[in-house]
Amino acid sequence: MLKIPTENQKERELVATLKLLSPGTSLRAGIDYIIQAKTGGLIVVGDSPEILNLTEGGFRINCQFTPTRLSELAKMDGAIILSSDMKRIARANVTLMVNPSIVSNETGLRHRAAEKFAKETGHLVLAVSRRRNTLTLYTKNQRYLFRDRPVLVSGANQAMLALTQYVKTMQHVVATLNWAELNGTVTLSNVIMAIQVCERVRRTEHELNRYRIELGTEAQSLQLIPSELSTEIERALFIIKDYYREKERDEYQTYEQIFGLSATDLAAENSITEALGYPRDFNDSLETLAPRGYRMLSQIPRIPMNIVENIVQNFKTLDAIITSNIDALQNVDGVGKTRAAAIKEALVQMKTGTSQPQVLALPIYDWD
Repeated sequence: MLKIPTENQKERELVATLKLLSPGTSLRAGIDYIIQAKTGGLIVVGDSPEILNLTEGGFRINCQFTPTRLSELAKMDGAIILSSDMKRIARANVTLMVNPSIVSNETGLRHRAAEKFAKETGHLVLAVSRRRNTLTLYTKNQRYLFRDRPVLVSGANQAMLALTQYVKTMQHVVATLNWAELNGTVTLSNVIMAIQVCERVRRTEHELNRYRIELGTEAQSLQLIPSELSTEIERALFIIKDYYREKERDEYQTYEQIFGLSATDLAAENSITEALGYPRDFNDSLETLAPRGYRMLSQIPRIPMNIVENIVQNFKTLDAIITSNIDALQNVDGVGKTRAAAIKEALVQMKTGTSQPQVLALPIYDWD
């Protein structure tokens, strides 16, 4: 329904890979056996000719993957090659021929080989430390160290507590913005504060989802997060789409820039001001802003996003949409008489206070 780039491609790839290694999967069970045996291990996922041509020695296995077989083969010093679908063990005890010119910051030989091989081939490589009993994932230019269960549980509990507080704050701040939008008194400060709070909610929800993936079957307590929260976060972040200056900034790049801010920069008003395309000396006390209306229209039931786009492109501002007549609305491509009447009624009710925008009706989630 919503079209907001809430994750970049790099993050999507990492999350997808983490899911393959969640507790409860066969691959994770085999790795846990290796950790328990304290043997260490080096595992490459992918047996394409490109991969095999960069290995030497060892022997061909080509048998069905089982966690026990993986653990037993890890007792040898060489690397284990799995098929791309991780259903077969292709080879064992092989030596990875890594490019010495590729930079690695790892100190151990096994981890250096894993990082360099992942960078060279773009494939997933896993290194299990014999000394520290830790699992490290390497894929392309990404490195991810899996955390112990007590650390995960503690971090998840803290993230859930933070999310509870952030959601409460988001509801209050967005309610204030709703009132200002419907009364034509929006300031840049209103917008910046709403973006800051909504982005903190998005980041914390995303962090909690990462904990859920790492805990796998042990994350049952984290399933209490309301499924509709992600949609509400995306809807709230239409604030960015409503207020960025399109003559100064590309919409997608605006989202990417705000989502890429550090926690410190996110807290700085100037960072948000610049990302939205406003000058740093913008006089917030004298100038009011006109929302385009994406966020408000997205809260009206049964209005597809492509229709919302058509309405905004036609009227340009939320105020123009609210003050328009039904005839003008129904002439917009895809609207029609029935939908125009429903939109007009919903906006008038919001304007007069008969009903409130959806965010005001959201429950305050208490998970503690």
